[in-house]
Amino acid sequence: MSVSGSRTVTINAPLDDVLATVRDVAGQVDWWPGTISAEVTETDDEGRVTKAALVNDVKVAKDSFDVDYAHTDDGMTWSLAAPSKAQKSQSGSWELADEGGSTKATLNLTIDSALPLPGFVQKKVLNDTLKGATEGLKKHLGG
Repeated sequence: MSVSGSRTVTINAPLDDVLATVRDVAGQVDWWPGTISAEVTETDDEGRVTKAALVNDVKVAKDSFDVDYAHTDDGMTWSLAAPSKAQKSQSGSWELADEGGSTKATLNLTIDSALPLPGFVQKKVLNDTLKGATEGLKKHLGG
């Protein structure tokens, strides 16, 4: 069973600053709750992350996995490179919009868990992840 969701926050920082922060995958350990480690393993010609090895702990499981990234002018997308012990698949994106000095940041996430968890638990984990990541990003950038 896959679960999907999204969450939007307004961050009191310019779009370029928010974009640089979300693209700094290795730096996610500083603001994305549950991220234990994030190691960039490949970059493109512009130095943007195209692949990373992540370790997350989301209370119900600790998981190690590789993620493939693609970049847009106003955000980025990602997907699980291969199934892991806790996830059959994962896809997500950050979509950013300039709000005249502040930035509207939307996190979209779909996860297909490999764990035998009830649907309501999977949805709770997803919603906690969405809230933690968006609020962590906002706090990291000063609100």
